[in-house]
Amino acid sequence: MGISINELIDPLLALWLPFIRIAAFFHFCPVFEHRAFPHKAKAGLALLLSILITPMLDNNVVLKELMSVQALLLTGEQLLWGLLFGQMLNWVFIALQTAGAILSMNMGLGMAVMNDPGSGSSTMVISQIVFVFTILLFFSVDGHLLLLTILYKGFAYWPIGQAINTLTLRTVTTGVGWLLTSAVLLALPTVFIMLLVQGVFGLLNRISPTLNLFALGFPISMLFGLFCLMLLSGSIPQHYLSLTNQILLLFDSLRSH
Repeated sequence: MGISINELIDPLLALWLPFIRIAAFFHFCPVFEHRAFPHKAKAGLALLLSILITPMLDNNVVLKELMSVQALLLTGEQLLWGLLFGQMLNWVFIALQTAGAILSMNMGLGMAVMNDPGSGSSTMVISQIVFVFTILLFFSVDGHLLLLTILYKGFAYWPIGQAINTLTLRTVTTGVGWLLTSAVLLALPTVFIMLLVQGVFGLLNRISPTLNLFALGFPISMLFGLFCLMLLSGSIPQHYLSLTNQILLLFDSLRSH
């Protein structure tokens, strides 16, 4: 005895909104948003998780039909939730990459760029090194399990139909400033060291104008820059965990409201 199409419509409609939220989240969350992760794999993973999670939801909204105003509004809400919360988790990676870019410019390596296959644009080499190191750190501390936990708990803390409010939008807006501040604070010690090096070169130029500081300054700046990179690399795990905890505290503050 075969299964009719009408018998499949209700289960598919029940999966629709969770699938949209999970797919949007994976499209913007760290690591999975990279181009190296195929879109078909992300769609398949989102479908698998929606099949596993949907039966456990007590507050799931089952649509009567897709072509309705309610369906469009709820679908847009799930897309926005996935975008905002996935991007907030991605802030940690962006902050560390920006700190690497600031160090690269202070070392005089602003011209040392490479093509980033993930974004399709040119990125600084040191920034890309920091990004790869952060990805390895992400998996070593079970960051992928954290993403799954946020996805599952998100349906309880931010249920479908009540996922987005003005506080969430305001928090995301102010979070952009927090992102830039975090990047500057991460790079501040290296900026200070490189500023001291440049100040010493300026003092030597006044004391002995005959010195060829252009030929001497670049390798010395490079040497101190590599020293700063070593310091930054050693502190990346601590910074990553600290920034991730800040994001989780931000999620808790949104949940409490």
